[in-house]
Amino acid sequence: MDKDLIVWSEGYSVHIPEIDEQHKKLISLINRLYNAYLNKKHQSEISQIIKEIKEYAFYHFSTEEKLFEKHNYAEKKEHIEIHNGFIDEINQLVKTHESSSLVLTMKTMTFLQRWLTNHILKEDKKYVGKI
Repeated sequence: MDKDLIVWSEGYSVHIPEIDEQHKKLISLINRLYNAYLNKKHQSEISQIIKEIKEYAFYHFSTEEKLFEKHNYAEKKEHIEIHNGFIDEINQLVKTHESSSLVLTMKTMTFLQRWLTNHILKEDKKYVGKI
């Protein structure tokens, strides 16, 4: 039986349907990775899910950043820097995972969980009502 590392709640909503749906998709991908980890799936399957998270995060950040531009969001520069930091982290995770026999750890899962939930609740909530 699959378990969720992150469960969507209305508390995560930024009240922009497109962004909320993308956040739900990111949560779903992280939960897939978590279940692959729990079920000791093959390295190649875990690598594929990590790549999907990276690609979808990039797509999601692009969507947010277009909204920042459209609405001239005052804190866009700082927010984009945070996005870039996450992309750097996930790129490193992909490289490390592909270039070695690194086993996915709970530390990595906790990082992804905390990063996404903190990002939504702290950074993304700052633009609610401003874009």
